Amino acid sequence: MISILPLHLASLRTSVEDQPKTNPQKHSYLHFSRKIRSLVTIGIIAIILVSAFVFMPRAVDSNNPSVPQSSDSPTAFPSSGATNKPTQVASNPSPTQVRSTPHTHPTSVPVKDPGIISTAQTIDNATWRKIAEKAWSYFRIGVGLDGSTGLPYAGGVDFQAFTDWDLGVYIQTIIDAQKIGILSLDGEWGSYYRLNKVLTFLETRDLNATTRNPYWFYYSSTGERDLFMPDTGNLDVTDTGRLFVALNNLKADNSNWTQRINNIVYNKVDNQVGNRTNYAALIPQIKSSTFSSNEIYAYYIYSGFESFWPNDLKGLTTTIMKNIYSSGNVLTYNVSLPKIVLSCDPLLCAFFELNNSDSRLADLLKQVYLAHEANHNATSNYVAFSEGSSGSSDFLYEWVVAPDGGTWKIQTSNQLGTTNYSNIDPFIYTKVALSFLAVYDTMYAKNMVIYLESALPDPSDGYYDGANSAGNVAGVGSNTNGLILDAALYYIQNHPN
Repeated sequence: MISILPLHLASLRTSVEDQPKTNPQKHSYLHFSRKIRSLVTIGIIAIILVSAFVFMPRAVDSNNPSVPQSSDSPTAFPSSGATNKPTQVASNPSPTQVRSTPHTHPTSVPVKDPGIISTAQTIDNATWRKIAEKAWSYFRIGVGLDGSTGLPYAGGVDFQAFTDWDLGVYIQTIIDAQKIGILSLDGEWGSYYRLNKVLTFLETRDLNATTRNPYWFYYSSTGERDLFMPDTGNLDVTDTGRLFVALNNLKADNSNWTQRINNIVYNKVDNQVGNRTNYAALIPQIKSSTFSSNEIYAYYIYSGFESFWPNDLKGLTTTIMKNIYSSGNVLTYNVSLPKIVLSCDPLLCAFFELNNSDSRLADLLKQVYLAHEANHNATSNYVAFSEGSSGSSDFLYEWVVAPDGGTWKIQTSNQLGTTNYSNIDPFIYTKVALSFLAVYDTMYAKNMVIYLESALPDPSDGYYDGANSAGNVAGVGSNTNGLILDAALYYIQNHPN
């Protein structure tokens, strides 16, 4: 059939020579993945396909990582690559990489089972195991995973491709599922089988011939480069850092994987320098240019690098957290929050996945939760601000504290890096609502989850991203279900029988 494919591409990651010569940090905003590659709409391309999908990638721009922030963001980093090649730039952590596919509201909602929380007599480990099983169902073959390669889909069957960020999410879900007891260690499609597929891909995947860096996106069905997505040969710092967090957690969980993981990260083959990605080339500039950051995205992403280069980056994330608490405050519904660009996604990922003892991280999450509950008490609206699909072509960034210092503001992916905000009805994101319930077990969080259970389709293939009060439903993807598995494991581990 003939299908119209709106193709949204991000501006290219620039080389060092292309960077602004004056005040290069002025436009540098750290937030989830790439600097804002402005998300230029290349056009509407009519092509003949048997089937087509729509995807808006979380964009990258190595000089403007996505979201307006204070001028103390780090400068762009040089990508790794052969020393005799032109120096490239890797993007800073920013929130501009879309990891999920926009979904439309279902035309008809099938009959579904009663919600797990709404029907639970008590919320206990058995309840959370059921929730984990629903989230894990996304990572079944043909739903969120390719059966031939064992590689994940970032956005379900609608977007069968992935980045290193998505690989990190998938690795972490395997760890979570096995610890919860819903995934066996051995057997076909047990955790060993799945992890071996992913590590084999990382050891053998095709790389940029010039820089030896990974491509941005790969097809799940073949493991080959996704030709619809741009490639400049640069290394994406955010994707890489997210992957490193998961790989470090895998080493801690099962030391049998240590040597293979170290060989991948340190570019070694039989203790000799290999011909893969030279990630270590990023460390000097990460070390020299990021200690002034106050970004929660940077805190999470650089924890991944710090775990593999603890001596070179010693104290980096501790300093970032100190900067967060030294950035002044903003008051919302009588709750004080640091005046930084604040998103729930990296905060929750850091809280659940990082093995650190910095109590300030837990304190920050508690304040963010209290702000959500205070918002509800004042407005009677449920809020679970996050990043995700919106039931349309727009990917949303809901800021608890926005780039301009205001609170409870929303930007679409096309508005990132601008002073424009959207008046769209906020989405209540499932991953945040369930995370709040797992951590705080409050009536507000419980009622919000019950509301979502009534508003969303049955999660037989994983939880949907969320819904808004207008009845729009956001789609299903790996980020939502990965974070819900994090939350389920947290509850179970912190509530022994």
